[in-house]
Amino acid sequence: MEEILTRPDPKLKTKAAEVEKIDNKTKGIVSFLWSVKEKSDALGLAATQLGIHRRIMVIGYEPTEKQKAEDPSLRSIPRITLINPKIIDSSKRLFTEKEACLSCPNEQFEVPRSKKISLEYLDEKGKKRKLKARGFLARIIQHEIDHLNGKVIADYKNPSVPLL
Repeated sequence: MEEILTRPDPKLKTKAAEVEKIDNKTKGIVSFLWSVKEKSDALGLAATQLGIHRRIMVIGYEPTEKQKAEDPSLRSIPRITLINPKIIDSSKRLFTEKEACLSCPNEQFEVPRSKKISLEYLDEKGKKRKLKARGFLARIIQHEIDHLNGKVIADYKNPSVPLL
């Protein structure tokens, strides 16, 4: 599998640049992200985790039959590519849960996240989209946006690091 950056790699602290246009290079990055994500057990992956400092992330999850049998509450998360995602509204109500991350292997941290978010983003064709997410999906999106902003879950254990 391609090398996913892990902390304390300073490249993880670099804020990703906006994507100016959806060209072949951008489409190549999207394809690369999906290929790496599919080889991992990640729910999402941000370009910055591969040292690509562009505001691109992918999310999606399909639990196996075994996982569904062990936890009937598991739900699929449709595959979605988000380019230049921007949270435009979020609930004041936060919920804190443990999160894991490929960039912080063998570690978990309690991370507070908004219960509901609204965001704008571009899809793979450059079309502007809006999405409202809540619960687990909202958590995943916020996690990946943190990566695009140069933040990892380990930063939440340090109270001097500002929250979203």
